[in-house]
Amino acid sequence: MISPVNSLSSSPILSLFGISSSPASNTSGAEKLLNNVTGNTDDALKTGNALGTIIELVSGQKQSDTLFQMINAQKAYAAGGDYSETATGTGTVISEQQMTASTLASANAQAGGTGPEANRAKAYLDARAKGTLQQTDLSTMGVTATMTQTYYYHADGTESGESGTYDIKGLAQFLKKFATVGDDGLTRDKATGKYATVSQNGTKFTYNVF
Repeated sequence: MISPVNSLSSSPILSLFGISSSPASNTSGAEKLLNNVTGNTDDALKTGNALGTIIELVSGQKQSDTLFQMINAQKAYAAGGDYSETATGTGTVISEQQMTASTLASANAQAGGTGPEANRAKAYLDARAKGTLQQTDLSTMGVTATMTQTYYYHADGTESGESGTYDIKGLAQFLKKFATVGDDGLTRDKATGKYATVSQNGTKFTYNVF
C-alpha cells in the first residue's frame, strides 16, 4: 500500500541521513508522517497534519545563491541592557560543500547496514555515482519561502542565543501532488516509484529523486 505524504519537516537543516545544526529553527513548517527516518530525524520529527516528506538540506538559492545575512536588522532592547537583532529575508544557511560532505559521509555509513534506510542510502550513493540523481528547483514549481532570524545578546555584546522561523508557501501542495510514502515508511516519487526527498537550505527547496 502506498499512502500520501502528509507532513513537513520542522527542522531547517536536515540532511537525507540526519540533522545538522542550523542558525535558526523552523517553527512554521509542519511535522512529518514518516515513522522510520534515518539519522536523528526520528527524534526531531513527529506526525503532523500538513503535507511533507523527508528533508535533505543542500545548498542553493536561485534568487541570490548567497548566505542569509542580517541586513537591516531591527534591534530591540530589554531591561538591563540585553538586546536582540531580527532580520527577514532569503538565502542559504550552509555551503554546498559542507552539506555534500556531511550527507555523503552519513550515507556511506548507513549503506553498510541493512533494512529500508540502508537500501535508500545505497540508492542515493549509486545515483550520485552514476549521475542519475534528478533535482528540481521548487521555486520553479510555485514554492516560496522567507526566513526570519533573531540573535539575542547580553548587555556586554556577547551572544546569548538565537531563534528563527520560516514562512513556506506552496510546498504542501507540491508534495500532495508528487510524493507518497510506501510500506517501508520511506518517501517515493509518484511518477517513478523511486526514492524522493525535499532538500532545504535556508529558503531554497529542491526535490530530489533517485
